Amino acid sequence: MKRNFVLTAVLGLLVTGAAAFAMHPGGPFGIERLEAFSKLPADKQALVVSTLSAVKEENEGLRDEIKAAHDKLKEILTAEQFDAQAFKENSDKLQSLMAQGFTSFSNAIAELAPRLTQDEREILAELGPGGRHGKH
Repeated sequence: MKRNFVLTAVLGLLVTGAAAFAMHPGGPFGIERLEAFSKLPADKQALVVSTLSAVKEENEGLRDEIKAAHDKLKEILTAEQFDAQAFKENSDKLQSLMAQGFTSFSNAIAELAPRLTQDEREILAELGPGGRHGKH
């Protein structure tokens, strides 16, 4: 599950463009992942980006809701009087919103993967685990 989440998160970042990767060559989403992505044929790169761009656009409002729920959670946590029930309810809401986003990206990968060869899926998998994730 963690591997799938990391893979999905990394693939989601691809839609922001290669420039974002190149700007942070030493970071967890640096040159290594850009190099892996560049191994895909141009048509498959475009397919990955277009598929995940559509999901990113679809989830635009969801990100706003996640941010608001996160801010509310912080507000509850730092209030003069801590309200455990409100904290739990808001935490559940945040978890649900994040799960919705994860599901959208997972569904996109499930639709995308059959259109890739095994070698291309292996390249796609290189974009997932690595960096700081799994190397604690």
